[in-house]
Amino acid sequence: MIRAFAIGLAMLTALGSWATHVLGGEMYYDKLSGNQYRVTLKIYRDCGPGNSNNTGFDANLQLAVYSGTGAFQFTQNVSYPGEQTVPVDLSNPCLAAPPSICARWAEYVTVLDLPPNPSGYVVSYQRCCRTPTTINLPTGVLQGLTCTVQIPPVATTPNSSPRFVEYPPVALCLGEALSVDHSATDPDGDDLVYDLFTPWAGGTATDPAPVAGPPPYVPIQWAPGYSAGNPVDGAPPLSIDPVSGELTVLPTLLGSFAVGVRVREFRDGEYLSESIRDFRFDVVPCEATIVSVIQEQQEFCSGLTIDFENQSMNGDFWHWDFGVDGIDTDTSDLAEPQWTYAEGGTYTITLIANPGWPCADTSISVFDVHAPLQPTFARPPIRCPDEPAEFVALGTFTSAALVSWEFGDDASPFEAQGTTVSAAFSQLGASAVRLTVEEFGCTESYVDSAVVFPRIVTETFTDSAGCIDGSFGFVGGAVAWTPLRYRWDLGDGTVMEVASVEHQYGAPGVYDVSFTASTDEGCVDEAHVAFPGRVSVYPRPVADFVVEPDEVSLMDPRIEVKDRSLLAADLSYVIDGTTFMEPSFSYEFHDAGRFDITQVVTSGYNCSDAITHTVFVTDHLFYAPNAFTPDGDGLNDTFAPVVRGAREYEIVIMDRWGVERFRSTDPRSAWTGDGLPDGTYTYVARIAEHGAFSRDYTGHVTLLR
Repeated sequence: MIRAFAIGLAMLTALGSWATHVLGGEMYYDKLSGNQYRVTLKIYRDCGPGNSNNTGFDANLQLAVYSGTGAFQFTQNVSYPGEQTVPVDLSNPCLAAPPSICARWAEYVTVLDLPPNPSGYVVSYQRCCRTPTTINLPTGVLQGLTCTVQIPPVATTPNSSPRFVEYPPVALCLGEALSVDHSATDPDGDDLVYDLFTPWAGGTATDPAPVAGPPPYVPIQWAPGYSAGNPVDGAPPLSIDPVSGELTVLPTLLGSFAVGVRVREFRDGEYLSESIRDFRFDVVPCEATIVSVIQEQQEFCSGLTIDFENQSMNGDFWHWDFGVDGIDTDTSDLAEPQWTYAEGGTYTITLIANPGWPCADTSISVFDVHAPLQPTFARPPIRCPDEPAEFVALGTFTSAALVSWEFGDDASPFEAQGTTVSAAFSQLGASAVRLTVEEFGCTESYVDSAVVFPRIVTETFTDSAGCIDGSFGFVGGAVAWTPLRYRWDLGDGTVMEVASVEHQYGAPGVYDVSFTASTDEGCVDEAHVAFPGRVSVYPRPVADFVVEPDEVSLMDPRIEVKDRSLLAADLSYVIDGTTFMEPSFSYEFHDAGRFDITQVVTSGYNCSDAITHTVFVTDHLFYAPNAFTPDGDGLNDTFAPVVRGAREYEIVIMDRWGVERFRSTDPRSAWTGDGLPDGTYTYVARIAEHGAFSRDYTGHVTLLR
């Protein structure tokens, strides 16, 4: 019983994993001689990353045949005929769809023998499943499809059904208007009428390839806000001309959408048959066919001469600007030029692919140009154990460089920062020392050593003061050329028999510390060092404050901060990068989001504590002027909407023909007009708050010079 359940669960899991590849389909028929009808079924499948298991078409599929009244007649098996790729054609030659967009189709054809009857016939095929990430279908519901066609009685009128001429559009470009001929032809020259239609549902995850039942068939479920007449987010929305079959839309939302298009045929005003194309449209971010790309900087401190690598796509000629202020000769028209800078610094590099063309593209990259760092240091003279040695960093770097040292676990300290530092080594012999210099995003290291000779002495170092619950380090060392025994008495009843210890005192006070080192063989000796009152332990302050309220609107972003700390001699707050020293104060936020407020308190003994509270600022602001005058007079020269509270932001500006003229995701961006003519332009701004709410703003702006 358990094994049978496991096998059944595995089958269900497998069906769920390989059955979500169907994009759509359509069916039509042709009347041949006698009682013969040729039925054609076109099925479309996903061959992109959404079909993760690369599920193909069925090796055999079954067509179910019913009379016009729904009585079962027979089934017909049709073998897999091979498949072809649906071409991805976009209306804009300057754009290209992502390479991941892929759809294939297979055309299953068979001939049926259908004797005349009073009701005609219905031929149907069902399959599962549609891609579950389709936006306009309910989340979590796997829906199949039904392809069907009705053959009217021969005695009434012998007929062949209409069929669509062109492939369905596989990809629609976000923000790009689409107009495509989606018309059909009819072998009999009948009148055709087009409309948008709700596709039929079909197979399920548990029965992915059933024998289709009789009509009527159940339509698919739409997600909230979608319907047959409104299957795609668009402005204007998806529509089809009922006479010409012209399909138009300007998609405004990325994603996959199920769409149904129906064509009905009439002869002398009498309805005969219809064909339904059930398909999935993918709205994608289309990319320019000519793309300018400058290589990412790989070496940051290799010298002042830079070899620039051109990684652009589909470009034929170029223009480089190497970003040197004050001159206009720092340019090149070579594909991959070389440039030598007069001095190090940060430079903005510009590359235009095919300058002057309508499809030209520009990329900008920032390069840091600097000479090699080349750090080094002189090995210090030989030292005794625990005797400090001075290290001085040398090399070609500036005073702003981050200079760090690694002396090893047996050194004190084991690491340090600064151009000139000191360290003491307890280990005899040579100890590796690493110098690392970081500047301009570059890192270089140099390794040498420090040498220590032994002596027969006993030394110890202890912390002298600190805060309660803080860690106090005690380091003892001795050389007698034989194994040593150690004993620490830390003054609070703690005794430890190791060379070096870390200890936390549980109560404030002054503690005596002593250290004893002894040997049992060789030079038998004992050394004792006492530190009366060596350790002072101070109480810690307690950080505490309240924020009222802890959630505000951007429309009223004022909060009150009130101190509740204990034992604090000094305190400070940090809010969004700004430091406040007052115990209590008011503050207004300038943008929405999640903001941390941190209070740091310090006692008179330099003990500290910190606490952080979080404030959430909600809502957003958007204001866009309706005109601007880019005439260079310094007044109203740019179109710059005011944006506050945007977690995500995007604005697109199009001319009256729907051609994109400007796009930015920076809320502080401004449009200069780009040298375009006077006129009225359309903008679409998309804002997502610091929460679940989002909104689109659409409007017009007039450019006047």
